[in-house]
Amino acid sequence: MNCTSKLARQIGSARTPMAIAVASALITNIALAQSPEATPVFPTITVTGERIGPSQPIFGSSLRGEALDARSFANNDTATLLDGTPGLSFYTGGGVSSLPVINGLADDRLRISVDGMTITSACPNHMNPALSYIDPAALSQVNVFAGVVPVSQGGDSIGGAIAVKSAPPTFAAPGQGTKTSGILTAFYRSNGAVTGASVRAALASENYSIGYVGNTVDADNYKDGDGKQVGASRYKVRNNAVKFAAKSGADLYTLDIGWQDIPVQGFPNQAMDMIYNKSLSFNAAYNGVFAWGGLEARAFRQHVRHKMDILPEKGGQMPMDTDAVDLGYSIVATTPLSNTQVARFGHEFHRYALDDWWPPLASGFMAPHDFWNIRDGKRDRLALFAELDNKVSEKLNTQLGARVERVNMNTGNVQGYHSAADGGYMGMDMMGNMVFTPYADSTYKTDADAFNARDHKRNDINWDLTASARYVESSRETYDIGISRKTRSPNLHERYTWSNEAMMAGLMNNWFGDLNSYVGSLDLKPEVAYSVKLNADWHDAEGRDWQLKVAPFYTYVQDYINAVPNTSINPYNMPMLVGRQSLQFANQDVKLYGVDVSGKKYLGRAGGDWTARAVLSYVRGKADNGDNLYNIMPLNAHLALDHRLGSWSNTLEAVLVSAKDKVSAVRAEQPVAGYAIANFRTSYKVSKSIRLDAGVDNLFDRQYNLPLGGLEYASADMMAGTPPKPLRAPGRSINAGVSLDF
Repeated sequence: MNCTSKLARQIGSARTPMAIAVASALITNIALAQSPEATPVFPTITVTGERIGPSQPIFGSSLRGEALDARSFANNDTATLLDGTPGLSFYTGGGVSSLPVINGLADDRLRISVDGMTITSACPNHMNPALSYIDPAALSQVNVFAGVVPVSQGGDSIGGAIAVKSAPPTFAAPGQGTKTSGILTAFYRSNGAVTGASVRAALASENYSIGYVGNTVDADNYKDGDGKQVGASRYKVRNNAVKFAAKSGADLYTLDIGWQDIPVQGFPNQAMDMIYNKSLSFNAAYNGVFAWGGLEARAFRQHVRHKMDILPEKGGQMPMDTDAVDLGYSIVATTPLSNTQVARFGHEFHRYALDDWWPPLASGFMAPHDFWNIRDGKRDRLALFAELDNKVSEKLNTQLGARVERVNMNTGNVQGYHSAADGGYMGMDMMGNMVFTPYADSTYKTDADAFNARDHKRNDINWDLTASARYVESSRETYDIGISRKTRSPNLHERYTWSNEAMMAGLMNNWFGDLNSYVGSLDLKPEVAYSVKLNADWHDAEGRDWQLKVAPFYTYVQDYINAVPNTSINPYNMPMLVGRQSLQFANQDVKLYGVDVSGKKYLGRAGGDWTARAVLSYVRGKADNGDNLYNIMPLNAHLALDHRLGSWSNTLEAVLVSAKDKVSAVRAEQPVAGYAIANFRTSYKVSKSIRLDAGVDNLFDRQYNLPLGGLEYASADMMAGTPPKPLRAPGRSINAGVSLDF
C-alpha cells in the first residue's frame, strides 16, 4: 500500500474530493514523516479516489527504514548517512561536523533543517553545522532534494535541500492502556577506539506521549592507512532530547526540548579546534486538518555557546568565543482548488543573532582587549511562498512555485586586540631574541575605523521561482524536468568580517579547510542561481528487477560569493604563510554542470537474494575568469553487491574516486590522487528485538588523501617554510554494534 493511500485514510471524516486532494498534497509534509511502525495520529477511515501527483517529489529522495538503519550503524556523523546518494559528497570537518555538498554546492548554499528548525553554524569555522545537532540514532528519515527544490522546501539557498526528521511520536491504540517502547544501541569502531551508545524510549497513552532520546560518543585520534595518527581528530559528543506530544482528533501538538554538550572536537584541517559547544533548543509544532485543508505551524529557538582554542597536539593558544541564537516560526496551509489542483501557502520568519569575540591573552600580540569579530550581528529573514501542484493528465503532473524573502542584516562596531595607544609587547624576533615590538597602528585600528565609519545595515529582497514536471510515459518510463531561480544572501561572516591582518584574524575566519586567510566585504550582493535539471528513469514494470536513472544538470550562478586576492596595505597582510593565500570574499559569475547516474539489478537467488547497485557522479565548476571552483568532487562511483537471506543481510561496497587535478588557483588548492577502497557490512536479526551489526571500513587498509578534506594543519610549519599537505583519510576500521528493541 503506498504512502498516499495510507494518508488518505487518516485525513478526515468525509468521503469528499477535498479529503482526497489534501491527502495527496500533504504527502511530502506528513506521510513521509511517519515511520512505518508509528501508530497513526489521525482517525482511520476509508476514502476512495485517485491521488494527485506522484508519491515521490520530483528530484526528491527519502532515506528511511532498513536503509537508514544500515547506514546509521557505527556512524555518529549524520551528514555522512547520505554517502552514496547520487550527487552527494562532503567537506570533511570534525567527527560529527561534515558539511554536505549537492552537485558542487555546499554548506550555507543548501537549505538544511532539523525537525523543521533552521539552524545556523554559530562559528567562523562552521564547526557546529545544523546536522551536528542530531545523532543518527534519533532519526526516522532523511529527505533530500537535489538541485531543483520546491519553494516550500527552499529559501535562502541556491543548491539543494536536506530535511532530517527524528522519530515521530507513537500513541497507544484505543483500549490498549499505557504503551511503552524503545531501542538501545551500542557500537565500537577500532580506528580511533570509538565507543558510542544511544537510547530512545517512549511512554504513551491513547492521547499523550512522552519520549526521550540520548546518545554519547567518545573517539580518539584516528590513524591513516599507514598506521600514522592524524592529530586533532578526537571528539566527545553528548546529545539529549525530551519529546512531548498530544493529539485530539485530527490535531497533533508536539514540543521537543533538546540539549547538546561537546566538550572537545578536533579539526585537523583547521588552525582551531572546538573545546566547548553547548546548546539548548525548544521546538513546538502543530498539525491539523480542517474542512478547507491542512495546517502546519512551528515555532523554535536554539541558543548556542561555542568556544574554540588550539588542542595541545597542534600547539599554541588562541581563545575564541561565540554566543548565538536561532529563532523563528513557520506556517504552511494546504488546500485543494479542484480535484486536480492543490495549492500550498506558507509564511516563515527566521532570526539569527551572533556575538563572535576573541578574549585576549595575558600579554603579547593578542592583548590587551577583546577582539570583536562580529558584534551584535543580526540576520532576519521574512518569507512568503505559494506552490501549485497540478495533475494535468493521467501521465503529466506539474508543480509551480514562487517565493519572496526580505533579508535584513546589521552589526555593531568592532575593535581589535589593540591600537597604537596600547604601546607594544615583549616578544621574540625571528632570531629568537627578546625584543620590544610596538603595536603598528594599521594592524587593527585602521581596519576597525574604516569598518565602523560605514553603514552596516543591508536589506535584500530575494525571489525564488521553480517549475517542474513529471511525465510517466508507461510503467517502465518516467521523465522529469525542472527549472529554477534561487537566491541566497551572504552570511554574517562573509559580509562583516573586517580585519585584513592575515596571520591570525583572517586565518580564523575560514570554514573551507584550506588554511587560507579570509576577510569579508560589506559590498557583497546576494547569489542568484539559474538551474535546469533533467531526469530519466527506466525500470521494469514491477519495479523489482532493474532500474537505470540518468540526471544531467546545469547551474549558472550570478554573483557567486567566491574569493579574490586581498590587496590591503595592512602590514600583516603578507605572504608569510608558505603556500597559503590572503583572500577577500567577492562576487563572481560561475557555472556548474554534470550528471548523476544510478542503477540496480536483481541478480537472482542462490543461497539468498543478490542485487547489484551502482552510482556515478560527475560535476564541473568554473568561474567566468577561468579559475576552477574550490572543493569540487572529482568523478566518483559507488558499486555495491547486496545479499539477503532471511534475517541476514550483507553488503560489499567499492568506492572509486578519480584524481582531483582541476583545482582552484586563487585558493592554492592542492591536487589529490585518485583511489579505490572497499567496505563490508553485515547484519543479523537474532529475534524481533535483537539485531547484531558488524563491518569493516577501508577493508584493505588503503592509504589515501581526502579530495574534499582540505589541508592538514599539523602537517605544516608554514612560518618555517613547510607547506601543509592534504588531509589523510582513515585507515581500516573494524566495527561492531548491537541494538535492542523493547
